[in-house]
Amino acid sequence: MANPHDGADYRPEVEFRPNAYREANVLHTAFFGRPLRSSSSSYSSSSSAASDVNDSPPSNAKKGEPSPQKNDLICTKVITSPMNERICMGGHKEVIFGLSFSPDGKYMATASQDSTICIWDVASHRLKATLSEGINIKFECLRVAWMGSKDDEIPTSAGRVREKYLLASAGADGIVRLWSATIADGSSDGGGEILIWKSVGELDHYLWEKNNGAIDDVEPSIEDGDKEEEDRPQIYGLQFVHSKTALPKMNILLVSTNDYIYLWNIAEDGDEGGDIKLRRFLHVLSIRFTNLNDGVYEANNFGGPRNPDNKLFVFDAQYSESNDLLGAALSDGTCRVISLHDGDDGPFYQERCVLGLPPGYFGTKGGHLTSLSWDQSGTRLATCIGSGRVVLWLLQLVNKNGIEELHPGCLSVLEGGHDVGRPMYGAKYCGGKEDDLLMTWGVDGKVCVWDSFSIGTVTSPLCTLISHLKEYPIYALDVTRGERQIAIAGGGDVGGFFGMPVYIYDI
Repeated sequence: MANPHDGADYRPEVEFRPNAYREANVLHTAFFGRPLRSSSSSYSSSSSAASDVNDSPPSNAKKGEPSPQKNDLICTKVITSPMNERICMGGHKEVIFGLSFSPDGKYMATASQDSTICIWDVASHRLKATLSEGINIKFECLRVAWMGSKDDEIPTSAGRVREKYLLASAGADGIVRLWSATIADGSSDGGGEILIWKSVGELDHYLWEKNNGAIDDVEPSIEDGDKEEEDRPQIYGLQFVHSKTALPKMNILLVSTNDYIYLWNIAEDGDEGGDIKLRRFLHVLSIRFTNLNDGVYEANNFGGPRNPDNKLFVFDAQYSESNDLLGAALSDGTCRVISLHDGDDGPFYQERCVLGLPPGYFGTKGGHLTSLSWDQSGTRLATCIGSGRVVLWLLQLVNKNGIEELHPGCLSVLEGGHDVGRPMYGAKYCGGKEDDLLMTWGVDGKVCVWDSFSIGTVTSPLCTLISHLKEYPIYALDVTRGERQIAIAGGGDVGGFFGMPVYIYDI
């Protein structure tokens, strides 16, 4: 069990690194038309560019001088929306739970409580397609994930239909669906491409678990579709995995349901489907988590009286392709870290460590984990807690007597910026090649930006990019690979006649 530094190790004043300021300035300028490094005279209460930020000290700070501290900063309030905000309208009618950019950043997919998947053109922020084929309207869609771009595999023969993208969606019915987007040579839509979407495969995890993996021989019954609604596993973790070492030559899809994580190899289903490639799910690994009950860590009883058996749930799962480590955010407040390997008999996994704060660390304000995020190096991990905090971890691989060991340590606890005690729904590393920043979002409708290399207890973010969406809880956020766009999705009762909006911000 990795524990944080005790209270004596925390510094009362938190220093922010120049690299983090530089990257935060880029974001702040894009959102509000000015960098953080401004004189105090530029902050008037009537300024529409003002943001709820802790701005940096004067720009005359010289190299070699001590890093600025939070007491040097100025805090003002957002009173208007950011200048780089674009709104996607006319898609979903209800709350949006999932959002993901395509690998090339041209499109964006969203998943909603209204049981649909929407595909948006990022440049024009217009709706391009709505996917609902085969989806039971009794169950909301929760997650979407894109497979990597397939430009290098697209044939160029004239008139032939080509597969451009493969998208996975998952929902509260425990079913993962695959959607293929094809494009014909010479097609255009105002000078662009026209995508044709088709459902090309699905797997019902409820039937898989009910029949111990024998779903090919079992037909779903009426009870399976209707009467067993409460028993169907909700899917919160969905990710295409690309690994050249642990899972070579496989198109792996990671799925989390209840207390399981499944790894599926997505294979083409023979020659069926003509130009449309149908897919099938080949089982690779099943990983089941259990309560620790080790006498050391006092696990959270998620759900209280509603969960008398203290069942465990995986609320998020993310794979780091840099080091083949898999992190799982669990309802007991722990993050389990697992390594994947390619053995002679096929892929296998090994439990490496458990990340969790000591019992009573937050008093009665602890709670379950809602999500996690890896940085690009695979050595840093951020875990989000239902009480509105984020914990930053460092994972170091150490070779000891020919044996590779994983040494975890807690670096920081971020517990400011967002409304106290309200759930945090996600974090994402960004800010250049070194991932100098961490963005966080939650039910309070805010997006805060932090120094991702923070040490100790931090109560103030570098800046708050979004805080004008008071009635719009943010459930999902994504950033394009080149960090040219940020998008957020969520919503409460603000849909109205035009539907639930999705917001895009250009950097």
